[in-house]
Amino acid sequence: MFFKKKILKKIKEKFKKIEERNLLKLQKEKSKYTRILNHEIKTALLAQIQSMELFLNGKFGKVQENQREILTEIYVSNCFLLEIINNAIFLSKYDDNKALLKLEKVDIEKQIEVCMKLIKQSAENKKQSIIFKADKNKPCNLSADKKMIQKIIFNILSSSVSSGFEKSNIEVYLRENEHFISFFTKNKSIYMTKEKINSLFEDKDKPTDFNQLGMSLNLSIANKLIKAHNWNLIASSSKENSAVFGFVVKK
Repeated sequence: MFFKKKILKKIKEKFKKIEERNLLKLQKEKSKYTRILNHEIKTALLAQIQSMELFLNGKFGKVQENQREILTEIYVSNCFLLEIINNAIFLSKYDDNKALLKLEKVDIEKQIEVCMKLIKQSAENKKQSIIFKADKNKPCNLSADKKMIQKIIFNILSSSVSSGFEKSNIEVYLRENEHFISFFTKNKSIYMTKEKINSLFEDKDKPTDFNQLGMSLNLSIANKLIKAHNWNLIASSSKENSAVFGFVVKK
């Protein structure tokens, strides 16, 4: 009996070492592909985006209207692909670091304004206007990870822009009372059922359309970071052609 237990213990230890080696191998492969995404693909995309910007701004001569239409389409597509790659890289680093938050006092209104500037071009490409509606009574401060909250806000704004109708308004709200602080966006978009909204936050294990993949990655990351802060997600859609995404913080 003693020898049987000893043999079983050795077998378990051997399998544990095999699992550890396999895990290490997978982590190395993951790091390898992350480096490829970050350097080889991302660098090439950035070069194309910057070239398109130069063409569209007339740096190489006047651009005809039919040429501008094609160049704009290439520019928008590349920006969209770059956003997906950035999200994939972020998710990889997020999983490795287990969302180690560096909490500090953050003025959320300033972070919203920064992210609105970053998303402005994407909104203009769809002829959308971003309208900020904030309570102006006093500075709105949160205990949060500054980089993470920027990622949350930017991804929510990006999802609102990408899902919103062309030539529509994207309304951005910041509300505060004695119990809660809330940030959310509201746009004009197609109606989504509760099941459809929930599916946006699920990890994708089967093919989906490119636009939904981009939006789903944005919202999945935002949701993970919201949960890491112990905040509550806002996600809804109404039959009056509007969708609301954001978060609520209990004081």
